[in-house]
Amino acid sequence: MAVIAFNCNKIKHTYWPFTFKDQEDEEGNKIPGKKIMVRMPSKGTFERIQDFQDITDMEESEIQAAGVIDSLHALIAEILNNNLENPNPKKPKKPIRAEDLENYDIEECMAILNAYTDFMDELKTDPN
Repeated sequence: MAVIAFNCNKIKHTYWPFTFKDQEDEEGNKIPGKKIMVRMPSKGTFERIQDFQDITDMEESEIQAAGVIDSLHALIAEILNNNLENPNPKKPKKPIRAEDLENYDIEECMAILNAYTDFMDELKTDPN
């Protein structure tokens, strides 16, 4: 029986393309949002995402009352830091901070989180 070598460096990875919101400079000129390619989450990030699944059915006022918006911004920053520009998400070269996401409201944050979990679910069901 022949032994087939397995090389972890040759595993085909799938990434989630993400584009930040467009912004305006002081003169009102539109600055297109930065584009990044996000990896699948680490175990710790995956567990934090699972914790937030409970709030997806809550109303915006309930979310604000629960005081989770800062935690939600931190989670999204953690997810987005796991991108191709940052080989080590624990010490990113170009970090995305929760403060960078403060102009994203609760609806936008939940939409990002839901789209990312859809991406994860799609990979689980993909036969390739």
